[in-house]
Amino acid sequence: MRLTVLLHGDPKATQQARLGAALAARGHRVILCDAPDIAATIRREYGQRCEELRLVSSLVPHALRRLWARRRVRELGVDVVHLNFLRPWHDLWSRMQGGPPIIATAWGSDINPEVFRRPPWTVRRVNHVLSHASAVTADSVPLLARARARRGQPARAVPCEIVLWGVDLATFDRQRALDTAARFRRELGIEPGKRVLLSPRQTKPHYHVDRILRAFAASRWAREGVLVIKLYGRHDEPAYVRKLRSLVRELGVGDGVRFAEPCPYGDLPGLYAMADAAVSLLEVDGVPSTFCELAALGVPIVSSDLPAYEGVLDRDRALLVPPADHAALVAALDRLIDEPELGPRLAERGRAWAVERADWQRCVDQFEALYRASIVSTAATAGERP
Repeated sequence: MRLTVLLHGDPKATQQARLGAALAARGHRVILCDAPDIAATIRREYGQRCEELRLVSSLVPHALRRLWARRRVRELGVDVVHLNFLRPWHDLWSRMQGGPPIIATAWGSDINPEVFRRPPWTVRRVNHVLSHASAVTADSVPLLARARARRGQPARAVPCEIVLWGVDLATFDRQRALDTAARFRRELGIEPGKRVLLSPRQTKPHYHVDRILRAFAASRWAREGVLVIKLYGRHDEPAYVRKLRSLVRELGVGDGVRFAEPCPYGDLPGLYAMADAAVSLLEVDGVPSTFCELAALGVPIVSSDLPAYEGVLDRDRALLVPPADHAALVAALDRLIDEPELGPRLAERGRAWAVERADWQRCVDQFEALYRASIVSTAATAGERP
């Protein structure tokens, strides 16, 4: 059964492009709402077809926007709306009378107040979206529990499931990535034999790349390797990157730090495969697809020990340290050098987990199943009304 799926979420997130491309490859009709860059990526990088829907200006009263959107989704024959990264204006869909079913996927900072404080009106509107969704997903147990709690008691029972953003195992295959990895080493001026420590997450203050930089400078990696900090090219990135460059000079590790410019998603396997280890140091998080991708490539991960990572970064597959514990992070980094067998052991176990639990095709299967179930449930509910 071919579905018409409207995706409305973070207009810059690679996850949105991956999902849209995967659905289109399976023969579904995909419509991107207010995400021209994602639509362009689906066409250019994945070679898949998609359509676009632009909502009217935010200057138009919300009620009129809702009426216009309802008319358009009926004209387009939208079967289901999938909301990724929940925003207050998504109540456009939850307040729509007779609209298509909604799948709500929480990402973290959209419902986790520990990262960003949200005003009460934003919280109320996001809660309205959650309470009217036909299914709710998240990528970690704590995040899903929070989403369920915020649905409120009156909300009807709907599927609430863990769905990872997973990894395309064919794309993130180590042997296929080695040529691109060698190219990245040349472009970044990394000498043969130098170890590479990768900071693959975003360069924003709450990702604490500055702490990673300090730990690198205090570890043996500063003498035997380089730290590569991945850039994303987002509009809010330059100010923090300037602070990082200043810290590099302050710590005296300029010869050992590289900033990797933003690259297409298709080049990520090579960038990641170049690394001997990767480090992530958030204090609040979901389960990023980055972890799945690194595991598939056999890159050992050093990370904060967070409840969200349970079942993903267990201690037999990663080195876990208490958040904000500088000494523990330095010690973990040094272990990878002092214990030569440790990295390969973590890599092997990580690859096995990725194959078993994080296969992207399996994740798309889960989304598809939720789409179909929500359509059937919504139709049944509508049939029960007098």
